[in-house]
Amino acid sequence: MILRITRHGQPAIDDMPKGANYELPDNDYVLTPLGREQAERLGNRLKKENFKGLIISSPYARTMETATIAAAVCGVTVIPEPRFQERLFYDDAVCPGMTLEEIRSNYSNIAPDATLEYPWIVLKGPEPAEDVQKRVFNFLEELIAAPPAREVLLVGHGASVGAATHYLKEKAGVTGYCGVSFNAALCTFEIADDGSVKLLEPWNTDHIPVEKVTSNKRSYAEVMAEL
Repeated sequence: MILRITRHGQPAIDDMPKGANYELPDNDYVLTPLGREQAERLGNRLKKENFKGLIISSPYARTMETATIAAAVCGVTVIPEPRFQERLFYDDAVCPGMTLEEIRSNYSNIAPDATLEYPWIVLKGPEPAEDVQKRVFNFLEELIAAPPAREVLLVGHGASVGAATHYLKEKAGVTGYCGVSFNAALCTFEIADDGSVKLLEPWNTDHIPVEKVTSNKRSYAEVMAEL
């Protein structure tokens, strides 16, 4: 299985309060026009690579929108997966999360056999980092044990894609820096039939012009200046 991981496109978080941490959105935001463009560029890259697999996405709006835009470009379907949701950084969930029926009404390309128990969102926070890792690791173990397709794209958030990358890097025996999970960036692994893992490509944004690369509100230049 070729397993690709991406973070959602840029979310529309301008209504967050002054001084808020824009890397930790407090609600279920949709994408900005730039975020939708990033998702389409992601889809175009996948199409050029002849991606015909399955897209599995966190059920949040910004991830589902990213996933379904890319899926439409490639002509594939999307399955919502609650274990790949964002980490809850605040005292309580500020949105209930969409039901499967709402997801189907809002987005195209949802797999006919998709299921989603409700409520799926973490209802009490802050969520410890080890809890995020536990749910993401369990999901990945199931995915590796019984791959649903020869190619899979996972669409998540900073916390969930970070946990997934950490897990797969350890499996691959990779140490050190792997790049930044910018919006709609790609990180790719190969999972062999025996479960062994190989890193094929660290976080990459070649499909997005550098002036359009973001980490939520921060530009590529701002992020790199902090490293």
